[in-house]
Amino acid sequence: MGDDKYKKKERQLDNLENLVENYTRTERHLEQYSEIGSKENKDNARKKQAVRENEIQNLKTNIINDDNETISEQINNIADNYESTHRYMEDNYNKIPKEMWDNMNKKQENRTEQVENLIGKLDFEEE
Repeated sequence: MGDDKYKKKERQLDNLENLVENYTRTERHLEQYSEIGSKENKDNARKKQAVRENEIQNLKTNIINDDNETISEQINNIADNYESTHRYMEDNYNKIPKEMWDNMNKKQENRTEQVENLIGKLDFEEE
């Protein structure tokens, strides 16, 4: 079980690193090229940044609190992330590039799977 927990933390840290790199790169582009580019592209980039900020904060919280978090709390956190992403996708469905849309759908599927696995653990613990 310790190896699984270590691998999970490692994946979370890798994901956090990627998110921070993407966030930083986009911020630099927004600063350097603020005079050029369409308003729509800049607005889309800012929306992506807001989603990334949220994901970064959630990952940091998960990494820090993972050991102390109950299964029920984990389910609630994942459900909250699912709902906020779902609302974002609904509000911006015609503005989100296909590749980003596909990635977001994949994340949503992973969240659903995570909840199902956690519910299975919860059921198992109650027996």
